[in-house]
Amino acid sequence: MPQDWPAYFKASLEKPLHPLWEQIDPLLAPGQVALDLGCGVGSATIHLLEKGLKVVAIDQEPEALEITRSRLPPEAAAHLLKAQFQDVGFDSDSLDVVAAFFALFFLRPWEFGRVWQRLLAALKPGGVFAGQFLGINDDWADRGYTVHTRSEVESLLHPFEVLYLEEVERDGETTLREPKHWHVFHVVARKLSHQ
Repeated sequence: MPQDWPAYFKASLEKPLHPLWEQIDPLLAPGQVALDLGCGVGSATIHLLEKGLKVVAIDQEPEALEITRSRLPPEAAAHLLKAQFQDVGFDSDSLDVVAAFFALFFLRPWEFGRVWQRLLAALKPGGVFAGQFLGINDDWADRGYTVHTRSEVESLLHPFEVLYLEEVERDGETTLREPKHWHVFHVVARKLSHQ
């Protein structure tokens, strides 16, 4: 993760919503409860609120939460929580949507499985997961983050109906405009009602 958080947050504020939201939006309904995991500057949180959802937004960086809070109307149905993913527990079947955009793979491999199982338990049957997994050929694969092969991603998604799965491997750049080779799986999936 970037060490220069102020520059990262400033650059994040200038970025448009990720195109994956085009796949997610038709699945959203007012009154649903969503989790924005690693909310950053709150762009996804704001989008979910505008769709009529209630949002729990989690980030470990206080500045991220301050920026998010400053962008929300006072009456927003949002609960902002400063925490690391691995420290947060959720009630079973309490979430309709989990949005984890470029967030989960920052977990260490020994942390990922436990957090993934918690998220899976927290999602209601029919609930939607949307986010990214990091592929083994990504430039960040040697940083100790959690990486997956395509077959491992497909295995993680066994409890879901996969609505969208795109594997992207290309040269690009980070939010801070640094060159980077990306290998990412973009996922939108609906939890099956029978496990």
